[in-house]
Amino acid sequence: MKMKLRIDLHIHTTYSGDSNLTLEALAFSALKNELDGVAITDHDTCEALKEAGKLERQGLLVIPGIEVSSSDGHIVGLGVSKPIPPGLPAGETVREIKRMGGVAIAAHPLCPFKKSIGESVLKTAGFDAVEVLNASTLPIIYASEVKKLNRLCMELGLPQVGGSDSHTPETVGRAYTLVEAEEKSAEAVIEAVKKGETMPGGDRITLQEALGRLGMKLKQKFGI
Repeated sequence: MKMKLRIDLHIHTTYSGDSNLTLEALAFSALKNELDGVAITDHDTCEALKEAGKLERQGLLVIPGIEVSSSDGHIVGLGVSKPIPPGLPAGETVREIKRMGGVAIAAHPLCPFKKSIGESVLKTAGFDAVEVLNASTLPIIYASEVKKLNRLCMELGLPQVGGSDSHTPETVGRAYTLVEAEEKSAEAVIEAVKKGETMPGGDRITLQEALGRLGMKLKQKFGI
């Protein structure tokens, strides 16, 4: 009998460079918010996965992953534990993720304030799934973006997933994916995503949280 797992499929740790989320804080927040597992998807690095045992020892399932900065926009690769060169076209990045046995997910594909791939690339690059719910999307465009992505996924026959895109402890698990998996393992979750046995859930961050994250980015970039 399959089990339903509540997993945040898009999280950034301090290894991303623009996040203040330590692995210890991630474990605490994930358990507090009743997650069964998390996908660590740092920007263009898999370094945090070397310390994944800190989470697994507390009963959390860790899905290896990465968020690749393709030349067309951000792409999440689940089941990937080695870096993929940034700057490649989206289609080539997707093929590389699949070559590694992973799942290629279009991250926040229509968000105008993020490095997003856009509708035309979404339709042609060969993605396995689409991040329909991204909790870090600005509140003013969240509802319209979700509605449009729902329609596109139906049109393209692509599975829908959700993730917090969290860079801080407070927003871990804000959006998540309910995965119907054969067992509590990374392999089973990845297979379920491929088959579309997923349901995104949760909500967006607040405007105050969005402004706080913007302030953190400015401080890191300009030292202000």
